Amino acid sequence: MRFLFVIDPLDSLNLETETSLLMMEEAARRGHANFICTIDDLWLTEQDAHARARAVTLSLSRQPFYTTAEPLEAALRDFDVVVMRKDPPVDARYLAATFVLERAAASIPVINNPVSLRTVNEKLLPLSFRELAPPTLVTNSADRIAAFVRAYGRSILKPLDQCSGRGIRLLPHERDVRADLGKDFVLVQQFIDAVRDGDKRIFALEGKVLGAVNRVPRRPEDLANIHQGARVEATTITPRDQEIIDRVAPTLKRLGLWMAGIDIIGGYLTEINVTSPSAARQINAVSGTHIERQLVNFLERRADQPMTAT
Repeated sequence: MRFLFVIDPLDSLNLETETSLLMMEEAARRGHANFICTIDDLWLTEQDAHARARAVTLSLSRQPFYTTAEPLEAALRDFDVVVMRKDPPVDARYLAATFVLERAAASIPVINNPVSLRTVNEKLLPLSFRELAPPTLVTNSADRIAAFVRAYGRSILKPLDQCSGRGIRLLPHERDVRADLGKDFVLVQQFIDAVRDGDKRIFALEGKVLGAVNRVPRRPEDLANIHQGARVEATTITPRDQEIIDRVAPTLKRLGLWMAGIDIIGGYLTEINVTSPSAARQINAVSGTHIERQLVNFLERRADQPMTAT
């Protein structure tokens, strides 16, 4: 099969955390051909969706860890599956790319559903399950944020369009709210003290758990994010975790958000990562699994299924 991965530039990827590369390695072991492109390599005409793609061969033990063939220009329908794995920011360029991928999805599987990637925000999706989310505010008003912190105490501020802990700030007191917040909307959540025991990442496929890992911050005031220095440890799925999974799984499946990273802190649903869910390598390391095998099984299965509306 021919798999096309829409990703960030190869040289920008973090080899310790990048799930896309793990999937490509497994696909190559099975004899499939991996191709890559960035969102800047996509374009759309009245006739079809296209990409300027390169075949890629990986050898992660070497530097550089990849070799690529000469670029080729092809219609996206010439591939068996397109996997959208571009990291945020979800900006105008990202949104435009989803329109190109939406056209392609009429004739081949695109994972995850580009329409849902355009309409769903990873930080805001948990608010669709209000009984599962911690106290939360979405606003661009410094006054409202200050009032929230005054009411709920120590809080966390998150940009709506970023990932990997970028732009997150701790607000210990209302006086820490900057008056020059700007015009961008942000999400503010009550700080969950249980984060000292870890932020659990559950990797779900088709609404079912593939594996999980606990990300423990170095210090209570640090972020529980692998990219920000958190350590990882083995974990289990608690009854509360399963309750959350059972609650969100039908929505993820209905929206075609087949691959998702569900984040739970202290029994609260805090994020549902759908643009480029990661931590597969960490899950494998702490549990002895190889969840990339199930991910590639899924890609193969989707490629073999007759196309239906997503």
